[in-house]
Amino acid sequence: MHCVLCDNKKVLKKQATTVKYKQSGLDNVTLQGVEYYKCDQCGEEYFGFGDQEKLNAIIARVLIFKKDPLNGKELRFLRTYLGLSSAMFAMRVGLTKETVSRFENNKFPISKTLDVLVRSLVANKLPDRDYDFHDWWMRQQGKKVKRIILNTDKNGWRLKEAA
Repeated sequence: MHCVLCDNKKVLKKQATTVKYKQSGLDNVTLQGVEYYKCDQCGEEYFGFGDQEKLNAIIARVLIFKKDPLNGKELRFLRTYLGLSSAMFAMRVGLTKETVSRFENNKFPISKTLDVLVRSLVANKLPDRDYDFHDWWMRQQGKKVKRIILNTDKNGWRLKEAA
């Protein structure tokens, strides 16, 4: 890989690093083993997140099975995971886009009904169906999730810890 910002002809050295996954919009997601390149001439940094679809599916799965209610940032993450704009999401769940914005910005607490609906929508989209979300929900299992740590290897992203 070469730097695209400067005329450095030198191949950038690949390293593995640990980063906060800011692109998710969540404050508590850490990624280990991320590909990292830095140009020694201009200082530009490049990160390789690999299969982001799989990465986001793992995070979505952790969020729908967590014990506590969803917060605004988690709602926004799951909405975007579903591939919906705020306007389309609002129409789908019977709200105005202003109300969705208030939920996502933690101006209003998310109702239990919306919480369950969003988790159900996401559960139906997840690629792995080796669980029964509805049985899980009826038993109210799950654990508190303060942080999510994922690592990557030659096989892709794996959940390391959700605690």
